[in-house]
Amino acid sequence: MDTREILTRFKGGTLRREHAVALLAGTSPAVAPPVVALPVTADREPLPGPGPVPGAGDGAGPGAGAGMPCAVVGIQGRFPQAGDLEAFWRNGLQGRIAEAALPGGRRSACAGWRGHFLDGVEEFDPDLFGLAAREAAGLDLRERLLAQSAWQTLESAGYAGARLERLTAPDGTARSVGVYAALGPAGGALPGTGHRHTAPPASRPGPAARLSRLLDLRGPSLSVDSGDSSFLTALHLALGGLRAGECAAALVGAVELRLHPACQRPGAGEGVAAVLLKPLAAARADGDRVHAVIRSSAVGHPGRAAPGPQHGRLVGRALAAAGLQLPGTRLRPPDAGPQGPDTGAQLEVPDAGLEAVGVALEESPRTVAALVGDAGAVTGAAALVRAVGQLRHAVLLAGPDRPAPAAWEPARRDDGTVLPRRALVSVPGPAAPADPADAADAVGPADTVDAADGSDATEGTDDADGADGGEGVGAVLVVEEAPAVPRSPARTGPPPGVRPAELVLLSAATPAHLAATAGRLAARLSDDGGRDGGPAAPDLAALAHELRLGRAVLRCRLAVTVRTVAELADALAGFAAHPGPGTGPAGVRSADLRTAAGPPLIEGLEETRAYVAALWQGGRLEQLTRLWLAGVDVCAVLPAHPGPAAVELPATVLRPRPLEPGPGTDGAPQ
Repeated sequence: MDTREILTRFKGGTLRREHAVALLAGTSPAVAPPVVALPVTADREPLPGPGPVPGAGDGAGPGAGAGMPCAVVGIQGRFPQAGDLEAFWRNGLQGRIAEAALPGGRRSACAGWRGHFLDGVEEFDPDLFGLAAREAAGLDLRERLLAQSAWQTLESAGYAGARLERLTAPDGTARSVGVYAALGPAGGALPGTGHRHTAPPASRPGPAARLSRLLDLRGPSLSVDSGDSSFLTALHLALGGLRAGECAAALVGAVELRLHPACQRPGAGEGVAAVLLKPLAAARADGDRVHAVIRSSAVGHPGRAAPGPQHGRLVGRALAAAGLQLPGTRLRPPDAGPQGPDTGAQLEVPDAGLEAVGVALEESPRTVAALVGDAGAVTGAAALVRAVGQLRHAVLLAGPDRPAPAAWEPARRDDGTVLPRRALVSVPGPAAPADPADAADAVGPADTVDAADGSDATEGTDDADGADGGEGVGAVLVVEEAPAVPRSPARTGPPPGVRPAELVLLSAATPAHLAATAGRLAARLSDDGGRDGGPAAPDLAALAHELRLGRAVLRCRLAVTVRTVAELADALAGFAAHPGPGTGPAGVRSADLRTAAGPPLIEGLEETRAYVAALWQGGRLEQLTRLWLAGVDVCAVLPAHPGPAAVELPATVLRPRPLEPGPGTDGAPQ
């Protein structure tokens, strides 16, 4: 049975939950599932049943996180000297060390030292979220950066608009997205603002809860702090939430800033990143673009036992949870140490043999040190982003153990079967090398500087950045390349004179956002089509479909009817050059609804939904255009699928501006 048939049978009640889970995971159920012929429905519906997925997140087996694989369907980030992930990938390919002097306006305890910093951290785009400047000032700098990255992640996945409403929990709750946030400690106010906030009260909601409210996401909401492994720990918890059926998707983000001098030292790093996860079976059924697959995870702290073997044990647990058995792996019996007995039998992983299961790469703080330095809570996110890039491009980047990039050839079994490319992403927990020189060898260059520096910048802060020392938690992910998607045969469209017209809809927070976003999309479409070495132009129908369903419906709107991608590119470029409400160049029509009294009276009525659906069915594009520009959401009635796999759109343009620091940046680490 394929994925759709399994889901259909489960939905119809003829396939028990444990059978469906076993079939989707590729394992054998304890009892053979019944086979009953059912008609296959065209539209996928939310999976019913509030119960947890057996074997997922229940602590059974050798490692937590055993169960169904989950897909990375959205991923965005911003790192030192890399404003987006394309720049981050180029930095990795070029072997660049993204180290620089402290940005202007930052306070420093030691003049002249260098680190890995973000520029413009005091800038934020409150209009995108419908916030007044005063409201935006209520968010601290880390939350602002994370909010923007989270928005871009939802957009890149195609879940910022109508599809987001249809991510439903088992009980029918819409917008069922869990938020798992990993934030480093507040890093202090920027100088020169003339403003200092008091620390937030203890009862103030955590960053994840505030992000859930800002984006109107209605799943679990957890803030995580486990040191350098915070992001991977948050992702581990998100996998458990997905497997337990607590949410339909999970947004996992991390941010680290080093603003206060007490949090700054040579090699210190910053960054922000977010990923959107869905169960792999659901992502494939929905037509989502899958960047990579998270097979399993393991998280743990050694307690008072000897920490040395912990990383190997976590790797063994993660591999076992993914169903990957290494040659020579064995179960080590518990032993007693100076602090008492060990926690129990543990899987031991041999030094060699990972290649036998397709694992040719481990991304860790060592491998990302040149790009992000000692980046605290965002370390694991940088490691995952780097791993996903290598899996997508089938290229192994240079690193501590590889002098130059190399093609990543997949491993094969003895019978010639090609194995999927796989990587480990890890942030080891506390270590106890016997010799200080060993400690320097065991970590990256940024950590080596930290160990030897002894700067007064951190004196008396009790490891204010929360990332160092022997208290960290170890975490390991097993990540796999995305499954191959069969390519649809190229369609030979009719000649231009008889091609069907497509209604292209675009919206943004302000007229300036709308013009800039239209210009960016026009530039992308002009670069496509094989010109300048760009990829082939996307199908116009798929592009229009994605703009209607994958983007949020905001108050400044644009509509244009075109028959070709080239015609659309010209129309958008003309509007970007001469924006304004009314009818513009090439028939582009726009409206600014920010001062409207409210949504139209017909908005939200079932009769309106039926009417709008009939207009789409009948191809009444003029009537749909007028309703759209009058404030009606004409996209809400459209089928959400297929997903965005067929077309990749540029992100909505952000227009950040400097704002005063928010609460929690009172000039002292917290």
